Amino acid sequence: MFAVYSTEEMSSEPTESQITVVIEGFFKTTVTWSLIRFLQYRKEVDDFTYSKRQEHRLYRSALKALSDDQAETSLLNFEPSSAITQPDAFVPLVVSLCPVLCNLYLDVALSLVDPIILDEKSSEAVKNFWLLIDKERSKHEIENIQLDYTKRVLNDTNNETHQIRTVATNNAIKTLKHALEGDESNREKKKKSVSRKERAHSPALNYSLVEPPMLVDRINNPFIEKDEVDDILVIDDVDDLYFMDGDPADDYKIEEINVSQLFRKYQNNSVNISKTEGLFVESNIHEILSLSSIFLLNPDSHSRKMIDIFGSPLLDKIHQRIIPTQQTALDAECEAKFRDAIKRVTKESFSHATDWLMAELSNNKHLKDNMGFIILDCLRTLPFTKIKNDPSEMTLVTNYLDRIMRGMLHDPNRHIIEWPNTGLDESKARKSGGRAKQPDFVVSVIHQLQICGVIFVGEVSPPSEKNNVYKNCKDLIRIGVFMKDCLDVGIEKGADLKVLGFQCVEYKMDFYVMDLIHGMYMMTHIGQVYIPSSIKEMNLFVNEVETLLKVREIFCKSFDTLYSKLCNPSPPSPKTIFKRNTLGTPKFNELVNKTRNCHRDCPMWYGRFDSKR
Repeated sequence: MFAVYSTEEMSSEPTESQITVVIEGFFKTTVTWSLIRFLQYRKEVDDFTYSKRQEHRLYRSALKALSDDQAETSLLNFEPSSAITQPDAFVPLVVSLCPVLCNLYLDVALSLVDPIILDEKSSEAVKNFWLLIDKERSKHEIENIQLDYTKRVLNDTNNETHQIRTVATNNAIKTLKHALEGDESNREKKKKSVSRKERAHSPALNYSLVEPPMLVDRINNPFIEKDEVDDILVIDDVDDLYFMDGDPADDYKIEEINVSQLFRKYQNNSVNISKTEGLFVESNIHEILSLSSIFLLNPDSHSRKMIDIFGSPLLDKIHQRIIPTQQTALDAECEAKFRDAIKRVTKESFSHATDWLMAELSNNKHLKDNMGFIILDCLRTLPFTKIKNDPSEMTLVTNYLDRIMRGMLHDPNRHIIEWPNTGLDESKARKSGGRAKQPDFVVSVIHQLQICGVIFVGEVSPPSEKNNVYKNCKDLIRIGVFMKDCLDVGIEKGADLKVLGFQCVEYKMDFYVMDLIHGMYMMTHIGQVYIPSSIKEMNLFVNEVETLLKVREIFCKSFDTLYSKLCNPSPPSPKTIFKRNTLGTPKFNELVNKTRNCHRDCPMWYGRFDSKR
């Protein structure tokens, strides 16, 4: 069977500006060139055409425009010399004569001219890529049809008009859904069949009402809280979700083990669980995050499904390989002065201890750099013994948590601490409706007196929620998605950075760092700190200052990287081709089981132990 191409599609060639853009954005930033890598890069840019023929032509034209050895080799592999070296020159003539001759010419000519690229185009990776593109287009069309139906039906005053619109919309959606389910030949048959039914249809006879557009269930949806329209976790059509193998050269390996391949296997296993038994928020944090390509690594807190596929030794080895190496440590002299100041509170008075430490700080920059002002602020504001009443979330933030985060990260002219009450812009950019749930905490980068990016996010649960396993698991999932959104935006700005996040449950803080490694958003646990609630707990806090130094070190490197790109804009980072999608508005009944049970097995151990040591 010959494919039928339109005259416009066959004659259109990439413009010089299009070729220049892909040369700068892909060929000059990618070491190894291949069609599948090029397609993955193109899918992430704004001018992706969704046309297989046009994208392949753009790849070939860019190779022709380049003149180095690698380009010549790639072009030779892509378009080896043969009896017909310029097939496109004949296309307009053939098209004008006869469409059938056109198709015959193309099939014969292209088989002679491009034997190697046809082999590449017939590879499973390329086939699967275009199959997913077709599915995405169909899904977007369904969403647009449903949205258009919703808008128009509100204006229908005539019942017959409403019925006709309902039937037409229903048939259009069925056509697109059938196209998603079958192979190419079956799709064509189903489309023709539905088309005939549409032409023969009479609105007065035998019609079926269209299913209303899918809306979020405000009552039963566990991810929607009071007064909340849209949440971070969004899933759309789990049946079509599948994670395929790509170019092995793009995979992350440790020795002979292909970690990327194992992760894709784990992702598909998570999809299967969601279809058969459902994913529980309390028990399947790792699996839910994996569906957005987030690989959560927290030693001794791996899920059973992860261990079944990776094995705990390999998971620990991956964690050790990717966790950032700490360059700074708490100076022994500084540690001694901190403990001396705490002792002075006990033996003398608060005022004497704070005056002494303030004098030390004024003459010792090294003491300031080692969190000296945080220690001073704690001595000035904490009670000697912990207050028995549990603080609310706002009190926990203002009286205990804020002083730590502000002292560690706040710089009013470069990066500022915020406890926002608005949605995260990085998440709004991903959502079609422009709405997003806000995190409890962000660190925003300032450039030209404007907020230009977020590189640190956090969620807080007060003591009253420490045993709420469901909420705390859900918060960790939200943190992962927030971090991914921020990382994607930074990569688009050309910054090869890491994004940080924390979860505070009662007085315990867990810190995470995320990096994009070969298509996997590695969300790695880097340390735990207990926020002091009294002077008596200060000595324990001094033990953990080194963890805060590590967090600040990672933060400063990421800030410097992003800020330099804001000052000197550049093309997107080469990591752009490894970006992956975040799941969209949920069918939670298909993916996440909506029941809650604090006694379910939880790999993160929320609610199992008293959070204080």
